[in-house]
Amino acid sequence: MLAETEPQTPARDQDRPPTLSIVTVTYNSAATLDDTLRSVRNQSWRDFEHVVVDGGSTDGTLDILEAAGDTVKWVSERDAGIYDAMNKGIRRSRGRWIHILNSDDYYASDDVLSRVMPSLVEDAVNYGDLIRAHDDGSQVTQRYPFRKWPLYVSAYLPHPSLIVSARQYRALGEYDTSFRVAADHDMILRLVENYPANHIPVEMTVMRQSGISATNLDLSMREFGRVLHKHGMPTPAVAAITAFRRIWWKIRSA
Repeated sequence: MLAETEPQTPARDQDRPPTLSIVTVTYNSAATLDDTLRSVRNQSWRDFEHVVVDGGSTDGTLDILEAAGDTVKWVSERDAGIYDAMNKGIRRSRGRWIHILNSDDYYASDDVLSRVMPSLVEDAVNYGDLIRAHDDGSQVTQRYPFRKWPLYVSAYLPHPSLIVSARQYRALGEYDTSFRVAADHDMILRLVENYPANHIPVEMTVMRQSGISATNLDLSMREFGRVLHKHGMPTPAVAAITAFRRIWWKIRSA
């Protein structure tokens, strides 16, 4: 049974666009999707729509979406990967603001949106704090005051806690689907190169942190280098940063 929460914002008039669109991309996410949907339904902030874009799941994900009824607007069809699905969700969104909440993530508390939404600033890079949840049950809060230069060394700014306006997406364009794992960092660099940062010190999103295989790590390193090239960094600098990142990961994983 869902916990009863007292709305802190008026119920939305269904005939007008919502203030916020929450976009969730799914593919065979039956193991975690219930947590995601529940964390959205329980929000005290009510002026939102929840758009779910499924990639043609076969594991029971669609049964969960059917059971959610009219609390979500969803579509299931084949796509060209996670960033293609994100772009579809953004196109379907009607809200002034858009938050991409992944299907294995969930909001840290029932009043997250009530605390974050009033702090959003027009024409800024708005982001909250991220909680990384590990398989052993431990959690670590990722909270970084903004500095631009580290983004060219590490993808430290948390995409799962980033709220972007629909106007910003129209101005900057969609996620670059030529990337498999790094298009979110490319988008973040596009944002910070055009807007000042607004760090909202609220624990916003819980992200399940799974282990990174050697193959995925190598792909991540290659694509991070491609992102840096795309944003004008010369090849020798990209090579040096990539070498540093590989050493850092070896030390961290030891």
